[in-house]
Amino acid sequence: MSCQEEQLQELEVVEAIYPDEFYAINSEYPDIQFRVDLKLDLIPLNTSSFTEKSIEFEQHIVIEFLLPETYPDVVPKLKIEPYKVSLKDGEEIDGEEEEELGFDEQGNPITAKLENIPDMIDFDDYIPELIEALLAQVESDMLVGAPMCFGLISSAKENCETWFQNTLQALELAHEQKLREREMEEQKKFQGTKVTKESYLEWRKNFRRDFGLDERDARRRMEAHSGRLSGRQVFEQGLAGAEDDEVAAVEDELSQGIKQL
Repeated sequence: MSCQEEQLQELEVVEAIYPDEFYAINSEYPDIQFRVDLKLDLIPLNTSSFTEKSIEFEQHIVIEFLLPETYPDVVPKLKIEPYKVSLKDGEEIDGEEEEELGFDEQGNPITAKLENIPDMIDFDDYIPELIEALLAQVESDMLVGAPMCFGLISSAKENCETWFQNTLQALELAHEQKLREREMEEQKKFQGTKVTKESYLEWRKNFRRDFGLDERDARRRMEAHSGRLSGRQVFEQGLAGAEDDEVAAVEDELSQGIKQL
C-alpha cells in the first residue's frame, strides 16, 4: 500500500472514530492536514477533596496533524492547543447549589471556600512536555511505518488526564500546608511571651531603673554613713522600707515563676 493510500485510509478511520470532534483542514494528498478537538475527562483521585461535580470548566485540547508526503514512514507534525469552556454560562450546574462564603471565628474568610483548585489548573504549560512525550512514544513503541494518529490521540488524552490528577494532588497538598501555616499564625495570637532568665533580668533592670530604686538605694547608703539619722528620717525610711518590701515581693513572685519554667 502506498503512502497516499495509507494516509487517506487513516483519515477515514480517524473521522469515523471522532465524527463530532474531527475537522479536515486539507484532505488532499500530499500535505493532508486535520485536527481533532478532544474534551478531557477530568476525574480527581479518590484521595482528593474534590469531585467531578466540583469542576466548573470543561478542558479541551485540539490536536492538529500535518502528514508529510512519506508518512507513515516519518513522524507526523503535531500542534496542540488547550482551551476552557465554562459549564455554567451564568447558570448553576444541575444538582449543585452556589456555595456560600464562610468565615472563621476571627471573622477571616475561610480559604478552603474561596478556591476551587481544579478550575485553577491550566494545560498551557504542560503542552511542550506532552508533545515531547508523544514523540518519545513513537520511538519507544516503534510506530514509524504504521498508522499512528489514533494511537497518539489516545495517548495525548490519557496523558493530559493523568497530569491533571497529579497536578491537582500537588496543589491540594500545597493548599493544606498553607492552611496549617495560617492556623499556626492564628494560634500565636493566644500565646503570651515566654519568660526566660534573660528576659526576667532585663525586666528587673528596667523596673528598678524606671522607679529609681538603684539611685535611691545608693542615696540611702550614703545617708547611713554620714551619721545618725533624725527621728523624721527614721520615720521616712521606715515608710520607704515598707515600699521596698512591696517591690521585693513582686520580684520574689517573678523569681519563683522563673524557677518553675
